[in-house]
Amino acid sequence: MTDSEGLQQRRFECLLTAIDQIVIHLNGAGEVISVNAGSADWLKTDQMISRTFSALFSEDLAGDVSAQIDKAFETHEPQKLTLLMKPEHSFHWHELGLRLTQTWETKLVDVSDTELIWVAKNISQPAQQEQKVVKLSQRDPLTGAYNQRSLMTILKQSVAQAQRYDWVCSVLLIDIDHFSQVNDQYGLDTGDKVLQQFVEAMHAFQRTADFFARYADDRFVMFLPETNREQALLAAERVRKLAQEQCVVGPSGELEFTVSIGTASLRDSQDTPDSLLKRAEENLFIAKQSGTNRIEGDEV
Repeated sequence: MTDSEGLQQRRFECLLTAIDQIVIHLNGAGEVISVNAGSADWLKTDQMISRTFSALFSEDLAGDVSAQIDKAFETHEPQKLTLLMKPEHSFHWHELGLRLTQTWETKLVDVSDTELIWVAKNISQPAQQEQKVVKLSQRDPLTGAYNQRSLMTILKQSVAQAQRYDWVCSVLLIDIDHFSQVNDQYGLDTGDKVLQQFVEAMHAFQRTADFFARYADDRFVMFLPETNREQALLAAERVRKLAQEQCVVGPSGELEFTVSIGTASLRDSQDTPDSLLKRAEENLFIAKQSGTNRIEGDEV
């Protein structure tokens, strides 16, 4: 190696230390000459040297990587390839330290007739973070139920679809009876436990197509697609009994609670999510005024 080549090599190695991506130097035979792990601190770089690069990948990916290498030499242009790396399907990469599924955006460049540089950027983390943020924005942080904003989005879409295809649907507006007294008598922590246990029970109870959300402090809404008035009343009665069976352990002992429920079912093309919820609230008011632990529905 000449002095000039040695200087270039040192500059190249210095540059690599500032890059957080995986950078792999390959010879013309596709063998690994050197590796910079970047931010992938899990990667056992010393175990990669002199190994055939494409052979490190699972069978379904090895062909794509080999084609990427061949095309880079053939066209002398950068070759991009996105790879989904699953540890359970990538035995060699698992040996090299890969433990979590990652999505790599890779680029391969031929730097001479006998050398290539392969760069991989992990793009899965931003996507996972974005999904996490979206999920958090849709959920009530205390109970894990969907929030009112998510509910209204679903109601607008579902009611419009039901009207378009002449389907039926219903809503249950569920109120925990005497909840303010629970907070006053047993404390806010116990009140939170009541909400959380009720939501947990409802998640186990609901059908896959149902949508359950926290509507206000002690109120919840369950949207029931393809459910008419009579079916909604039956569902409401099951929810009432489910709540009555719950028992929350607080600092003063065991606490039981009940719910009152108002139901409303889609009537015609003039109905809206707001009108459905308004009727459900009116029916809930009747249930509360009639002694609580009751259900009330639309008049026939």
